[in-house]
Amino acid sequence: MRTKTLVLTALSSLSALGLMAQTSTNVYSLNAVGYINVTVPPGFSIVADQLWASGGNAVSNVVNDTSGVYDGVTYFKWTGTGFNFDTANAGFAASTGGWPGGGTDTLNPGEAAWFQNPNNTNLTFTFVGTVPQGTNSVALHTGFNMISSIVPQAGALSTDLGFTNVNVGDTAFVWDPTGKQYVNGGQGVVDSGFGTGYNNEWSGGEPSLAVGQGFWYQATAPVTWTRVFSVNQ
Repeated sequence: MRTKTLVLTALSSLSALGLMAQTSTNVYSLNAVGYINVTVPPGFSIVADQLWASGGNAVSNVVNDTSGVYDGVTYFKWTGTGFNFDTANAGFAASTGGWPGGGTDTLNPGEAAWFQNPNNTNLTFTFVGTVPQGTNSVALHTGFNMISSIVPQAGALSTDLGFTNVNVGDTAFVWDPTGKQYVNGGQGVVDSGFGTGYNNEWSGGEPSLAVGQGFWYQATAPVTWTRVFSVNQ
């Protein structure tokens, strides 16, 4: 079924899961431990960590490398009223031990943040952890929210990713990190069908997201995005 089109690839005979952005297949496993590789091209990208890390989802876990490849990468997290300029935003530097101040901000499933790649080549962010299962929710307030799917799944926002509690007048802004622009300038809800069972209708087409991709959502009223999910269903 479409709602189970995860980006999951078997890694071993123990059925550990590997999640690779922009590759789709159906895999069912008893073990929900795996990884996500997110390609971050030069410039800004909205990135999401959709796995629960065993040591916690601090930003310092996003990039923790001594090779110098990620030097200069900066991070900006939206708080709802403004950017949270954690000391991590000074930029990653392997020579000084990583993120200044430790990068203590979190990047949990359902959250998202801007990352700036200052290089001329793509970088790869690798997230390791367990797939969120059971019932999980993302609460959105009126106005702008920087969010992601809690489940590491690619697809259309309402049809595949289960965001059906949308209101007429809401707008999703999905950033294209390669084209450096928002898809269709933003995709708005013109007919929500909320509570009626009908499909949501979006101006400019229904937003679609890759695994590990976050986006902006402008809500006209508070809404909750709830997913009930199991990798074995």
